[in-house]
Amino acid sequence: MGEWRIVSEDEALARLGAEPEVVRGDAVTFAKGADGTVIIIVDAGDRPSGNAVDGERGIMLHEPFPDGVLDWLSPAGWSHPPFYALVRLMQGCLELGEVSASFSAPGSGGLRCELNWDAKLPPELLDRVRPVADAPSPGVEWLAHLPDDPGAALRDFLIGWYADLPADVSFPAPAVPIPAALQAFYDLAAGRTDILGQRDAIYPPDRLEIGGEDDRIVVGVENQGVWEILIGRDDPDPTVYYHGAGGAPVVAERESLGAYLLLFSLAEAAVTSPVGGHAVLDNQQFERFIRHLVPVPLRPLSVPADPTHLYVAPGLVALTADLHGDGTHVFIGARQRASLRPARDWTTAWSRFNG
Repeated sequence: MGEWRIVSEDEALARLGAEPEVVRGDAVTFAKGADGTVIIIVDAGDRPSGNAVDGERGIMLHEPFPDGVLDWLSPAGWSHPPFYALVRLMQGCLELGEVSASFSAPGSGGLRCELNWDAKLPPELLDRVRPVADAPSPGVEWLAHLPDDPGAALRDFLIGWYADLPADVSFPAPAVPIPAALQAFYDLAAGRTDILGQRDAIYPPDRLEIGGEDDRIVVGVENQGVWEILIGRDDPDPTVYYHGAGGAPVVAERESLGAYLLLFSLAEAAVTSPVGGHAVLDNQQFERFIRHLVPVPLRPLSVPADPTHLYVAPGLVALTADLHGDGTHVFIGARQRASLRPARDWTTAWSRFNG
């Protein structure tokens, strides 16, 4: 085990002093000492939407949190006592050391807390604390519809990619008349709000409005409000525009709405899926990386950088862009960790990777 120690749970909790407060949640135990120090012990296992080790340097905790625990993890003020994390194995608890905590609330997943530590878990140890079970991957047969029928490609991609999210109640009626391609997108989303986007977002139909230049339909927004997504009102397959804040020029996308909605969905899958990675690659590294992927046969997006390309493989979507002139940024996403596992060895430049 090298620097990684296994201790008993009693030994770990004894560090909090006499009679620590102990609260148990779903696959996780929280304990707090009299000085406010918190110990978090998470069960080994792979639970992408539950409490578990998420990657080589992180644990992800999800709602619902036991009563009072959020106050332990996020006390008032700018400082807090230390947090320590361990993973419960058959033979004891693996110490991960002191961790930092950060909170986010992406998509429909509710509040989550990420715990991070400094030293990377080696691959063989990561596979013990977060064993990955084989799972079927959504295929890429939908590519056969392109470039002629992006609507059919979008339908087949969304049905396969989000097969784990059952259709829910339909959205309310649009607030303004909309093109058939946008209505078909809403029908496919069928109340599954993740499909509308987490990084950038297409508005639900009842939030659509007329605005921007030339009284176009405002259909969505960048996640920090930097620009709005607009479409024309009369064209059956309209051009897509970005209207930036602060008087920025209006930018037109290369593909019209029907194909754009597929590219939008692929970009969201690459960046916001439950498991994924990010790397910045030089030209040689990038050429080696994309040999494992199939390019999407549509013209590239204009955002987040121009050009932004999309690539796919079974169970995987990758977005590539030259964002800051320091190399090609690659984002890769999957909904099943088993689908992402092969990409672990595609580059050594991962800055974030939880496959």
